[in-house]
Amino acid sequence: MEDFPIQVISATKATMKGSSGNVSLEIELAPFELKIDDYSESVKTSIRLEGIKIPIASSELEGREFLFPTNPEEGYIDGSVYFFAAHSPVDVTKITFGKAESGKLLATIESEWVLEFERTGYKNFSHTFEVTVEL
Repeated sequence: MEDFPIQVISATKATMKGSSGNVSLEIELAPFELKIDDYSESVKTSIRLEGIKIPIASSELEGREFLFPTNPEEGYIDGSVYFFAAHSPVDVTKITFGKAESGKLLATIESEWVLEFERTGYKNFSHTFEVTVEL
């Protein structure tokens, strides 16, 4: 298995939907190229997170940090990313929100990408990134 080229991951924006205690977050990624062995693919994808147990109102998110267990522990976020014809799990363990401005909220997300589960050819890895959440 190869190391995933983490430098290709660039979150462009996120959209939050749902209701307090059952929030969905779709994090769009900038398109990138992946190559493994003799196969390459142009990837246009997003990280989809479902069932997040947080408030939906920006006033209740500002300046707060939320911790989550990994799948299958109770309270985990059901997350995945799609490429190489597979939905690979993405476990989010922490979301930290900044200050809300003009209907947007900066979020720092700590994640564990479980790429070995679907045999993508890449090793699992941890990644922390920032994204602007559109409310």
